[in-house]
Amino acid sequence: MITISIINQKGGVGKTTTALNIASYLSNSNKILAIDLDKQGNLSDNLGVTEPSTTIEDLFLKNDFEIVPVKENLDLIPANIDFAGIDLKIQNELSREKILGGALQDCQDKYNYCIIDCPPDINLITINALSTSDHIIIPIKADSFSMKGIDKMLDFIIKVRESINPKLSILGILICQYSENLTISKSILEEIKKNNWQTALFETKIRKNTAVEKSQYYNKSVFDFDPKSSAAIDYTNLCEEIKNKLI
Repeated sequence: MITISIINQKGGVGKTTTALNIASYLSNSNKILAIDLDKQGNLSDNLGVTEPSTTIEDLFLKNDFEIVPVKENLDLIPANIDFAGIDLKIQNELSREKILGGALQDCQDKYNYCIIDCPPDINLITINALSTSDHIIIPIKADSFSMKGIDKMLDFIIKVRESINPKLSILGILICQYSENLTISKSILEEIKKNNWQTALFETKIRKNTAVEKSQYYNKSVFDFDPKSSAAIDYTNLCEEIKNKLI
């Protein structure tokens, strides 16, 4: 099982949307486990799981938990607001940064990919995700605030790799809500080049498209909502680029 975490400490950058659509696309030909680590539970809602009998909180508290079948080849460990405050509940646990990885050991041979939607924080739950991941995708929004804090996040990722998970690698930085006609989008690309991050940048950019917002409203992936939209085309290209990087 190849585990990929979608991470950014900022909210509203396309993190959950990216996790949802990567998991949905890859499930066409692979067995996928999606994990919602955000107490807002947006990934769970988008996958139609609104009242689960167990959640990711049970996993972290080492209770029995269920993996919910969502559709063919796509299963979910859901989250909801009960996950708030979990850091305090596990702070005295031994090897608390590896609880998630330990719980997923039995899943390694059952799935091809695990896609983790991380919380918009740098905390113990995020460390758990990174400690069990093979790769990271960092979505950023094409606006003036999206670049702030990326350097600190990259430093955090490096520290986790050096101290906990030496196999961890950055699969790529993904620009979301991109519009080549807007000056700000061009400025973001220049900023990335200035910081020497262009080698980590995905060639695919997720263009600004109303299908993304509408698909979220109807709790669908862009593929299910409008498979001919530019968003569906962009996420298709992204997933193919991901698969090529992993060869």
